[in-house]
Amino acid sequence: MVNFVRPIYSKSRIRSAGKRIVKDVGTSEDGAVLENFRGSHAYILNTFQANIRNHSRGVARTVGQRLKRRNTILDKLRREPNMPLAAMHDIAGCRMVFDNLSDLVKVRESMHGARWRHSLTHEHDRYDYITRPKGTGYRGIHDVYEYRVNSVGGVPWNGLRVEIQYRTLPQHAWATAVEVADLITSNRIKFADATAHYLRYFQLASEIISRTAEDVPSCCPDLSSERLRSEFLSADRRLGLLQTFDNLRGTSVSNIRFRRNTLLIFRFDLPDAEEALQIKTYENVNRAIEAYDALELEYGDTADIVLVRGESEENIRDAFRNYFSDARAFVDLIREGVDALAN
Repeated sequence: MVNFVRPIYSKSRIRSAGKRIVKDVGTSEDGAVLENFRGSHAYILNTFQANIRNHSRGVARTVGQRLKRRNTILDKLRREPNMPLAAMHDIAGCRMVFDNLSDLVKVRESMHGARWRHSLTHEHDRYDYITRPKGTGYRGIHDVYEYRVNSVGGVPWNGLRVEIQYRTLPQHAWATAVEVADLITSNRIKFADATAHYLRYFQLASEIISRTAEDVPSCCPDLSSERLRSEFLSADRRLGLLQTFDNLRGTSVSNIRFRRNTLLIFRFDLPDAEEALQIKTYENVNRAIEAYDALELEYGDTADIVLVRGESEENIRDAFRNYFSDARAFVDLIREGVDALAN
C-alpha cells in the first residue's frame, strides 16, 4: 500500500515559503515546505487519473500525468509575481490526447457532468485555447479542478488543485515540437521568451497545422495560404528545424523495466540525444518523489527532470514525446500542410 505525502502546512506558510525562495532568501525549512506541497499533489494525481481513464476509456488516444518540476514552479512564480505558491493550479497535471476535436469535446462534457464533489474552479471556456489560440500558436483546452471529498482518508488533500489538459493529435504534435526545440536550442518558446525568429516560426507552424489538418484558423488567420507557405519555408531555411527534428527521429531507450512511476531526465550537458535522456522507474510513488527531489538538487539547471505516471511505456512515450526528442508527427503534419497550401 502506498503512503502518499500529506499536506502539513497552511496556505500562509506555503505562500511565505514561495516568496522567500524566489527572492533567494529561503531557508531549508522553506524548501521542505515547497517539497511537501509539491509532493502532496501525487495523491490527487492518482485519484484524478483513475477518474479520467473511466471517462475517456476507448476514446482518448493517450492519458498521462506529471508533477511539475521544482525549477518550473519557481520560474512560474518569477514570471507571475502576483501569484502565490499556494494558488498555483498546475503543480499536478493530467493530459489527454485525442484523434479529433469531437472526441475531445465528448470526453470533456462527460467530465463536466461527472457526479463528484470536485469543483471546476473557473467558467467553462476560460482556458479554451482552441477557440482562442494563444499568441504563441498554442492550442488546447485546460480545466482546473479543486479536489473535494468527504471521506476521512481523502480530507487532508481537500483544496489542492489539478490541471487537466485536452489536446488533439495535431495540437499535441505542435506542442511537442515546441518543447523539443526548447530542449535542443535552450530557447523558451513555450513561454514566449525566445528570439523573434523562433517565435514566428512556431506561430506560422501552428497556423499551417490548424488550417490544413483541422480546417480551423490559429493565431495567423489573416495570412493568405500563399503568404503563409512562403513565410514558413523562409523561416525554416533560416532555422533548419524540420531537418533537425527529422534527424532526431526519437530517442531509443532500451533495457528499461517499466514501472508506473517514471522519472524522465534530459541532460543539457550531453549533446547526443541518445545519451541525454535517462530514465529511472519506481513501483512506489514516494520513492520516486524522493529521487525526484534529490536529482533536481544534483543537476540544478543542467537537466530537465519530470515525474510522470502512465499505464504503459508506450503511454508515457505518447504523452511526453518531447523528452524522447520525438517530433516526427510535427514534421509530417508540416510537410503535408505545406503541400496542401500549394494546391
